[in-house]
Amino acid sequence: MRFGQRPTAVLKSLTHTQVDQLRAAGTVRGYRKNEVVYEVGQPSDALHLVLRGRVRLRDTDWEGRDVTVSFAAEGEVFGVEVLAEQPRRVLSASSAESSELMTVPADALHELLARDGALARSLLRHVAGVTSHMNERVKMMAFLDVPSRLAGTIIWLADRFGVSIDDGLEVPYWFTHQEMADLIGSTRETVTTVLADFKREGLVDTRHHHFVVKNRDELTRRIKLPEFGRAVGQLL
Repeated sequence: MRFGQRPTAVLKSLTHTQVDQLRAAGTVRGYRKNEVVYEVGQPSDALHLVLRGRVRLRDTDWEGRDVTVSFAAEGEVFGVEVLAEQPRRVLSASSAESSELMTVPADALHELLARDGALARSLLRHVAGVTSHMNERVKMMAFLDVPSRLAGTIIWLADRFGVSIDDGLEVPYWFTHQEMADLIGSTRETVTTVLADFKREGLVDTRHHHFVVKNRDELTRRIKLPEFGRAVGQLL
């Protein structure tokens, strides 16, 4: 299981000309925290790129409760159903914080991709990375206990978003305990308890609603495959 894989930041992989083409074909606007971008089941009519901020991708459980499935951060894209010409959104999207998004309509996007094979390949690599990550998430849910899932998810978030500071990697986004619970298929109360244990042992810390990974190696060793009872750190 490879929790630490960092997804492609699409905008960083594009040339200035390609970014200019996307901007010319689309529109840029700001979103307030928790503002809806689109809802599940709505027409899949555009691709979205995060220029600033962070977007929450979510679904609804059988009790009608919103559940966070994943996030798209600065430089990443979401709404990739449009690339496969799927007619409807399979997840809902809303801004997790004040954000700026670029929206490229489907027709204009497909014209660009037909003219620019390199742009198409960049977007394909991103989609492949997202798919690989979701496959790893499925394996995590199937094989690991809750502390192992939480440790692996913290490592993944730190490797994905973390900024190096004197005593570790700081994740510069505010993830609530409920969001963390949604990501690992657990409850907010359990996440709060396990995080408290990690903090007490000096593995992680929290500052200004951000968390800091202070001992990545030891946190990795806490990830156990129950059927073998051994750490999977060598796989990270």
